[in-house]
Amino acid sequence: MFVPTDRQKSLLECQFLLPPEKATRLRESWAAPFRERLLPLIDEEAFRDAFSSTTGRPNKSIRLLVALHLLKEWNDLTDEQVIDQLEYNLQWHYALGIESGPAHICQKTLHNFRVLLDTNKRAQQVFTDVTIGLSKMDGVGLQRQRLDSTHVLSNIAVLTRLALFVETVAHFLKDLRKEVPVSYESLAPGYGHRYLDREGYFSDAKRGQARRRLPVVAQDVYELMVAFKDDDLVSSLPAFELLKRLFEEQCEIIEDADGGDGDGSTTDAGAGDAGQGRTRVKPRDPKSIPSSSLQSPHDPDVTYGHKGKGYEVQVSETCGEENPYQLITGVAVNGANESDQNAVLPMLEQLDESGMLPKEMLADTGYGSGANIVESAELGVDLVAPVPDPHAPSPADHFVAPVSDEPPAEAPSSTQRTEPTKPPVDASTPLGLEWFSFDKTCNLVFSCPMDKPADDQRVTGAMVIAVFSAMTCAGCSLAAQCPTRLLSNGDRQLRRARTTIATEVRQAEQQSPSFKDGYKIRSGIESTNQELKGRHGLDDLRVRGKPRVALASLLKSLAVNVKRAAQWHVRQMANSTPCACAA
Repeated sequence: MFVPTDRQKSLLECQFLLPPEKATRLRESWAAPFRERLLPLIDEEAFRDAFSSTTGRPNKSIRLLVALHLLKEWNDLTDEQVIDQLEYNLQWHYALGIESGPAHICQKTLHNFRVLLDTNKRAQQVFTDVTIGLSKMDGVGLQRQRLDSTHVLSNIAVLTRLALFVETVAHFLKDLRKEVPVSYESLAPGYGHRYLDREGYFSDAKRGQARRRLPVVAQDVYELMVAFKDDDLVSSLPAFELLKRLFEEQCEIIEDADGGDGDGSTTDAGAGDAGQGRTRVKPRDPKSIPSSSLQSPHDPDVTYGHKGKGYEVQVSETCGEENPYQLITGVAVNGANESDQNAVLPMLEQLDESGMLPKEMLADTGYGSGANIVESAELGVDLVAPVPDPHAPSPADHFVAPVSDEPPAEAPSSTQRTEPTKPPVDASTPLGLEWFSFDKTCNLVFSCPMDKPADDQRVTGAMVIAVFSAMTCAGCSLAAQCPTRLLSNGDRQLRRARTTIATEVRQAEQQSPSFKDGYKIRSGIESTNQELKGRHGLDDLRVRGKPRVALASLLKSLAVNVKRAAQWHVRQMANSTPCACAA
């Protein structure tokens, strides 16, 4: 039965039982802003549909459970440590507004509540409500934000290729022995002997031995898959699906079934019980294996990218220089094999849905492209991200801006005219698109390099077509260098894709001092990533699977917001309290 938290204070709270000196110190700690400012922002009504309104046992306080999870991620604690702190920590008692006597909760309650948070976007709703509440309460502006990603690994071991095969087979055999023992007993005893009784024998090998043992395990994977493919009970096991996925991604059948490895070598001893002429398989060339392939049977969502195995956590954060502190506004989890290029639009859509869409988003070169600039502008967001130079031999991973004290210019709206960046040019230098003036969405051509408007223009699909009449261009000193095409009737036509326009304009714009000065604040999000990974445990997750990694990342990010708000208010209280020695 759903019961809202009673907000009535109790005379048995620790603040009323402690000596005055200790009670004063308690009210001057982080616990005071946590209690007075955070707890009222938690909307318990978002959880009403998870409980019956008339029958059943009353639910544990939603406000208490949300706050416990924030304190858990704030301090990077386990459930057992959370329970200990709840029972014995007076600061927690005061912050949560509870009595010390009945301050207790069981681990199952914490686990079940995380399941509720992970359904119906309740965690995202809590994150949005609290973050927007802090923004309004403390005057944190959301108009300017920055975006970056950081690599994380779930609670799995990083396996070699041989260890991956062995672990997947062992995982299947253990599941088979537990769920369908009759089918397990029907297997040849060699399988259990190799992968269960002598656990680690096949994977604990030197490089030379691993090259010989890998075909052995690949053959076993194929034979297990064939043996149970028509068994509805076994083939429905998740572990069998992983076995099948492993084979499809990493193995191939040898055409010449001559009893060898396909390359003239022989397999290691104890490979199996089938005889000469059976269907033979071999591991695929590592270069042909997709980056989305299985990396661990214990977390099938993990993929492989240039930073290694795991996930990429996308984090957006405010970066207004006038803000008292910065707030994390958006969190998303992608596969390690997914490019940051594909993360811009989903993040902006998430921010738009939550009501925290900025006017300006700063990001590094990995996010910069003409397509992302145009799509962001259509949402009303100016994506400030350098675009890689296609002529550069090795583009940098991030943009390096010089230090300057000059404040950045205010970002123009999507329909506001932007002055073209006009680098020095001589009579032999062809003009680029940066000499024209476009709107932020690259749909409109305001003027040519000579500041003349187009006589006619239209958008056809992804192409922008602007026509300048012969009369407009008559006597132009830049005609020979102009990127427009001369038509048969003397008119000149500019025909370019919107993404091409955005790319070329940005490549010129990012060389200007004003762009570099406004962009330098982007690097501050690197410290936020390190704060999440170091202080709050994002670099050492205790969970597996993309949904649980996403939930942990979201709660840790909200904990950062709450911590920053509490710390700022503690500093404000300290500054406003007169020093006793001043008298």
